[in-house]
Amino acid sequence: MSHAARGTGAVGFEPSLGRDARTGTWEELQQGTFRVASQAFAAGRHQEAAELLEVSVLEGDELRDVYGRWPEETAAWILQQGVARADLAAEINRLTELVGDRAMTGIEAEWAGFTAAVAATSSLCRRGDATSPAAIEEARRLWMSIHDRAVDRVSGLVDVAVRLVGEERLGALWDHLMSDWYAAHEQRYDLRHQDWPESARQLMIAIVDGFHAHLTGPDRSGDIELIQERDRVGFRFAPCGSGGRSLSSGVTEDRPRAGAPYGFAVTTQRHDWAWNTVGICSYCVHCCQLNEVMPIDRLGYPTRVIDPPTWPAKEANPSCTWWVYRHPSLVPDSVYARVGRTPHRRPQAPDGGRP
Repeated sequence: MSHAARGTGAVGFEPSLGRDARTGTWEELQQGTFRVASQAFAAGRHQEAAELLEVSVLEGDELRDVYGRWPEETAAWILQQGVARADLAAEINRLTELVGDRAMTGIEAEWAGFTAAVAATSSLCRRGDATSPAAIEEARRLWMSIHDRAVDRVSGLVDVAVRLVGEERLGALWDHLMSDWYAAHEQRYDLRHQDWPESARQLMIAIVDGFHAHLTGPDRSGDIELIQERDRVGFRFAPCGSGGRSLSSGVTEDRPRAGAPYGFAVTTQRHDWAWNTVGICSYCVHCCQLNEVMPIDRLGYPTRVIDPPTWPAKEANPSCTWWVYRHPSLVPDSVYARVGRTPHRRPQAPDGGRP
């Protein structure tokens, strides 16, 4: 969508993402994108509904990228660890029987169908067509099915890595898969390069943008609970649509991927890269690595602090909460300790003290 096509104010260019994104207050951004598109159409704001739908494609595009790359990169990494090709092939065949050929074909094969559906629905919205609400819901359901199959493929390949290489190497796998993210993350959120208020804003923008794409929440609409506290802001998903879905019976028709028949790996031992907690979904490990372990090691502080769900889940839709502190000096010692680190490089508050 070109910038010239916009005009409602619901969408604007976000420099930190390098593209258009939703605009509004944090309270407004709590709601999922398909939901607010439906609300806009119902209120007679037909152009706005169309623009919001088009943003759903932009929100999903990063997932299209990594869910297209990570399975093949995981398979290649497994072979690099000395696993025999025949053993890997047998595990991939087993996974295919579990999640289906369509999931294993990959997200790229289905992406054009989703973008075409959004384009057609956006056109309906702009014309004020009465069938638009049903078409918006159909687009959401289409994206959900594509997204969930892609998550099954990624999570399943990570599970294969655990089975063939070992749980103790899971952190190393995610380091390999996210090396490009690490470099960009470190550069952007270094206090020497950018003031923390802008970093915090960008970190929160990325949270709402990404988890709208994951279709968080029990009805899979992408809704997020916002939590405002004195020293931090929280974003809670119950569940998130990726790792949390693997632990949730509520959004999987009582078939969480950590349970039978899938049995996707969760941690059975304590590891720094999994919050030293047993029962962490192997997919969720990357959230610990990217937001806590890696930035503490490279910057001296976590960029986001996560309270993850664990298996077995105590609720049908277990929650995960992502916290962005109002300044890195406010992050408590316990956050460092649970990933085997110390706060010896934690920055001071802007006034030179510890609030």
